Amino acid sequence: MEYRLKRRETIFAEKIFILMMVLFFGFTTLRFGRFGIGEIILLILCISQFLKSRISAITIQNHAFTIFWIVYLYIITLGFSVNNLLGIAPQPVVFDYTSYIVILFLCLTFETKFAMKSFTELYSLLRMVYWGGILVIGFLYFLYLMGIDNIFGHYLTYDGADIFSPFASDYHQFAYFITPLPFVALYMIKRENRFIVKLSAALSIVLLISMGLSTSSNTLVSSWVNATILIIALLLWKKLREQERSASIISFFICLAIIGLLFSFDNIMGIVKDFFEESSNGEHRILLWINSIKVWLYSPIVGLGPGSFSGNQLFQGTEAHNTFLQVLTQGGILGGIAYVSLISRLIKVTHVNIFILCAVLSLIMYGFGINDLRRTVLWFYFIMFYFLCMKEQRS
Repeated sequence: MEYRLKRRETIFAEKIFILMMVLFFGFTTLRFGRFGIGEIILLILCISQFLKSRISAITIQNHAFTIFWIVYLYIITLGFSVNNLLGIAPQPVVFDYTSYIVILFLCLTFETKFAMKSFTELYSLLRMVYWGGILVIGFLYFLYLMGIDNIFGHYLTYDGADIFSPFASDYHQFAYFITPLPFVALYMIKRENRFIVKLSAALSIVLLISMGLSTSSNTLVSSWVNATILIIALLLWKKLREQERSASIISFFICLAIIGLLFSFDNIMGIVKDFFEESSNGEHRILLWINSIKVWLYSPIVGLGPGSFSGNQLFQGTEAHNTFLQVLTQGGILGGIAYVSLISRLIKVTHVNIFILCAVLSLIMYGFGINDLRRTVLWFYFIMFYFLCMKEQRS
C-alpha cells in the first residue's frame, strides 16, 4: 500500500515537471541566455534516464524521432562542409546545432520514457498537460484582458503591441503550445464519461480560440481552419461509409462539394490572391519561399548546412518561413526525404484516432507558414501523440 502511494506521488511529480517543462519552452523571455527552466528540466529528466539505465536499444518503432535527428544532423554537417568548401554562403552554425542537439536529447528521453508507459499513463499525462496548461495560460490571458501587460517587467504582449504573447519574445512560441489543444479537447469530450469534464473541455475550446485570435497569428488560424475542415470531412466520410448504399451517397456529396467549389471559385481565388499579392505578410512570405528554392539549387543533394539562407535577396540570412523549404536549404534532398519519411510515419500511426490526427496535422500545417524545426514543444507533442495512438491501438 505504501509502495503504491509512493509510486503515485512519484508519477504525479513527474507529470508536474513535464507540464512545467512544456510551458517554459514557450516562455522565452524567462530564459537565462539561450536556455531556460524548460531546458533545465529536460536535462534532469534525460540524466535520470541514463542513471536508471533506462535508455534501451534504439529501434525504428520506438525511436523514429531520435533516428531522424541523428540522420538529419549528419546530413546537414555534410551540407555545411560543402557550403564551406565551395564558399557558397558560410554562416555561424552554433545556434542551430545547439538547438538541434537539445531536441535530439528531448526525443531520446521521451521516446524511451513513453515506450515503457501504458496508454492509461500517457492519456493521464495528456490530461495533465492540457488542463494544467489551460489553468496557467488561462490565468495569464485573464490578466491580459484586464489590461495588465506585464508581471514584474516580463511582458504578456508581443513587442508592445496588443498581441497576446505571454513571456514569449516570439508569439509563435506561444501559439505552438495551443495549436493542437482544441482537437485534444474534442478527443477528451469523446473519451470522458463525466458530463462536467465534457462541458469543461467544450468551454475550454472557446477560450483557446479566443486566445489564438489574440495572438494575431494568421498561420495559427489557417492551421485550425484547415484541420477543422479535415476533421468534418473525415467524420462525415466515416459516417457515410456505415450507411447502406454508401458508394452512391458518397458520390452525391463529392459532386455537391465540387459544385460548391465551382460556385465559390472566384471567392477562393480572391482570398488566395489577397494573401499572396495584396497582403504584405503574404507577399514577403512567398518571396522567401521562391528564394529558398533558388538557394537550395546551389547544393540540392545535402543542402548548405545549419543556418538561414533566404530573404528578400538570396543568402540574406532569413528563415524560409516554411519548414519543408527550410529542411531543403539545410539538408537538401536527403534531408527532405528524411523529414517526409518521419512525418509520413507519424501520420500513419496517428490516423487511428481522428482527433489526435487532426491535432498532428494542425501542427504540420502551421509549419507551412513558419519554420518549426527548433520548436521544442512541437517535438514533444509529436512524440506524445505518436505513442498515445500506438498504445491506444495496442490496447
